[in-house]
Amino acid sequence: MIVEKIIGNLKDIEVKGRSFDTVDVEWYEVNKKILKKDTTSGKEIGIRLSEHKKINDGDILYMDDSEIIAVNIPESEAILIEPKNMVDMGTMCYEIGNQHVPLFLTESSIMIPYEKPLMELLEKKGFNPKKEMRKLVNGVECHKHSHHHHEHE
Repeated sequence: MIVEKIIGNLKDIEVKGRSFDTVDVEWYEVNKKILKKDTTSGKEIGIRLSEHKKINDGDILYMDDSEIIAVNIPESEAILIEPKNMVDMGTMCYEIGNQHVPLFLTESSIMIPYEKPLMELLEKKGFNPKKEMRKLVNGVECHKHSHHHHEHE
C-alpha cells in the first residue's frame, strides 16, 4: 500500500468499530518524505508524501469503513528537564542549542533525545535532568540556513 497524504488525526476522528492498526515512525523519521514500514499486523506500507508535511503521532494513513491505519511515535530514551523560571528556560535552551540536538516542549518541560554527555553537562550546570522513556513529539522546528556575506555598495 502506498500512502501519499495524511487523511487526518485520531484526535479528530472516531474509530467506531473499525479494526485499528499502527505504523511505528521514530521521532527522527517524522520529516522524511519517503518511508517504507510494516504495520503492527504485518502489512507493508510505503509513505510518499506529496506535500512536505511533518508526520505526527496519531496521523491517519488509511481509513475505510472497516479499518484505520495510524502513525504511532514510540517512546524513546529522553532527557527531561523542568525549568524553574524563564531564566532557567533561556539558559537551558541556549546550552541545548549549542549542542545542535532536537528540542521537544510540553507545558512545563523540555525534552531532548538521550545522550550521556549532554545528560552529564546538564547535571553539571545544575538543571536536575531526568532520564525517562517519552514520546518525542511537538518538536521545535529548526530552520537550517546558510550565512551569506553581501557586498554593500
